[in-house]
Amino acid sequence: MILNRGIDSDDYGGDRGPRTNPRDPAQDRPPPLELPFTIGDLARLRHQVTRRAENAGLCDPRLGDFVLAVHEVASNAIVHGGGKGHIHLDHTDDGLRCVITDNGPGLARQAGPLNGHDIDIDSAVDDEAENGRGLWLAEALADRLDITVGDTGTTVTLVALLP
Repeated sequence: MILNRGIDSDDYGGDRGPRTNPRDPAQDRPPPLELPFTIGDLARLRHQVTRRAENAGLCDPRLGDFVLAVHEVASNAIVHGGGKGHIHLDHTDDGLRCVITDNGPGLARQAGPLNGHDIDIDSAVDDEAENGRGLWLAEALADRLDITVGDTGTTVTLVALLP
């Protein structure tokens, strides 16, 4: 007995379906950037965030805005979070998500909400101070900024949406 299988048949005589193997775009993404950091790592951190954001498709001026926002939050983690922090930068389906955590005493809670949290960045900014505008700037530069303050530190999530 001779079996005549068509070009698109499998071993059981059925149709194998399309010949192309559609790739999942998520498979082409690099693994998340996971790094602990201290003050000596900030330049390297900025470089790595820039490279990841460029590879994800973020272009200037939004590229520079996102990198500056990440830098400001990372700097805050160092200054107010015990001298070190941790970054997790991931390419999601709609953009870039950067989570920065520290183990410091946390932000002082103030009246008023910021993205559903008990922190009012605008009232925390002292117009006369030479510093203290990092979170305010990060909120202005990122598409989304979420802050969670806990007993073991602060977590700030920044999002840059891709076009």
